Amino acid sequence: MKRFLFLLALINFCALASTKYFEIGDIEVKQRGGNSLIAKQNALHRAVRSAFKKIVEIQTAGKFSSFESISHQQIQNCVYDYSIDQEKFSDSVYIGRISYRFYKSKIAALLKPYGANIDVGESENKSEMARFAVYLKDFIRHAKSLRDLNVTVEKFSNDRVIFGIKKKRVEDFRELRIKYAQLT
Repeated sequence: MKRFLFLLALINFCALASTKYFEIGDIEVKQRGGNSLIAKQNALHRAVRSAFKKIVEIQTAGKFSSFESISHQQIQNCVYDYSIDQEKFSDSVYIGRISYRFYKSKIAALLKPYGANIDVGESENKSEMARFAVYLKDFIRHAKSLRDLNVTVEKFSNDRVIFGIKKKRVEDFRELRIKYAQLT
């Protein structure tokens, strides 16, 4: 019984935590350097920028293009945590697969002066939201329509996107004819 209650509490915590972060996985990097440590540091530097760029492109439906004006330190300030899912290295080469979680609110605040309004969805009542999972390629193909429906992306990887949408807009979403799975 204690295990069950612990698991239930953990699931609820994870569900609440996931709404505060943008998640992205499987950022692949390959970097050469003077030695493996330098290569790894350079790879991590490139990977965080790549992850940030992917998240912002999805959240703004590709309308944000001022990535050069955002410094590495500004991006680092938006990172909640990261994990190295897989890595290989030799004397001067580093190859890795990395996952990141970024604070939604910090990304929204960072991009606001550039005119990019990102809905962080923190004020939404959970009972008013429906959650869906779709293939990433379908999400990208219908990004503008989904953005018009004010979806709130919770998590995405190289193959799928999980997002929330207000229940009153679910029928509009279904009209897009996207393959989906409705989550509880």
